[in-house]
Amino acid sequence: MKNLGTNQENIQIYNRTLILKSLQHLQHCSRVELAKITGLKQATVGHIINDFIDMGLVEETGSFSGNKGRRTIGICFSDKKYRVIGFRLTRRYYTIGIFTLDCKETKKYVHVEIKNLSPEIILEEVCNYINLIINQNDKLKFLAVGVSVPGPYYKDSGEIALISAFPGWKNIKIRDVMQLQIDIPVIIEHDANAGILAESILSSDHDMYDTMVYVSAGQGIGAGIINNGELYTGSLGVAGEIGHTCVDINGAVCECGRRGCLDIYASTIALTREIRKKTGFEQLEFSDVLSMLKEGNKDAFEIFNSVMNYMGTGVINLIYNYNPKCIIIGDEMSAIGKPVLDALRRQIKGMKISRLAGQVNIELAKLGDSAYIGAAVVATHYVFENINERVI
Repeated sequence: MKNLGTNQENIQIYNRTLILKSLQHLQHCSRVELAKITGLKQATVGHIINDFIDMGLVEETGSFSGNKGRRTIGICFSDKKYRVIGFRLTRRYYTIGIFTLDCKETKKYVHVEIKNLSPEIILEEVCNYINLIINQNDKLKFLAVGVSVPGPYYKDSGEIALISAFPGWKNIKIRDVMQLQIDIPVIIEHDANAGILAESILSSDHDMYDTMVYVSAGQGIGAGIINNGELYTGSLGVAGEIGHTCVDINGAVCECGRRGCLDIYASTIALTREIRKKTGFEQLEFSDVLSMLKEGNKDAFEIFNSVMNYMGTGVINLIYNYNPKCIIIGDEMSAIGKPVLDALRRQIKGMKISRLAGQVNIELAKLGDSAYIGAAVVATHYVFENINERVI
């Protein structure tokens, strides 16, 4: 363990970042509430907030009823000047939008279906859109671009190692490619990590300092892990890559080279593929699967239950590995709704270690496309941690 001292400048940067992240979590609050949640003195909070008001980052909202009915002055992020851009890449589409510093989407700029395009063409197209956004909105100041990508993604080198079921996406140095074409910082994160950041910070139902896991159950499967407010990513940034954990040692060969990976059996691609085989409907898409399940189609539910058996194995592995208080199911699979929760809760209930099973809450994502919104969170957190460089 490294024992490092902290100089005065670093303390000031830490306090500023802490206040900004806490304000993002609370959305609208008083200086007194910020002091309470951060543990800082009210005078320190007041001084920093006044600086942020002068920068145009924060604004006062007038008085409101605070603790014990006392009137207090509210504060929140200002939406007048500063913006970040959020970009989410999936195997089937990409989405780009404009966000305020409290991660409210002001405009979904594009939502583009990907059809047999190379990584180079896709990223050039995306960078052109992002530069167009910046140039067309010259009265706003864009501070960073947050990017949410499938993985495994090497955070240290900014490289996508592999995206299964997405031809061509192997060893792509996405951070370098995008940063060469965009003048503001480009910050990239695995989509499951982006999802847990969004859910833990922006959802009012969750404590931002809790132990939580977000399962990005969509066209691939990954897990974002937070413990005591800290994102756990591992030495290379690929922690939580549960899509490439084995659930069948004699199963099909995955693109990663191993057999029986969870991605092969429990993704929405797998669900759709198997229902196509079962029904003979070769043009079936996931949207059709949703309709079939909603209507109670017997064949669709037979395949769905099989897929959920594999998903349950992955979720139980997470319980044993990370002992979370809450597991959030997000991305496309969460659109199925209650049947997903019912299937997973049945399997968890069957765990022999009842206390471990009983303390886990299984929930659906609250924010919709958490990984997309999480891209904005990733961008804002970079800004908060480098506030003097990005704003002053």
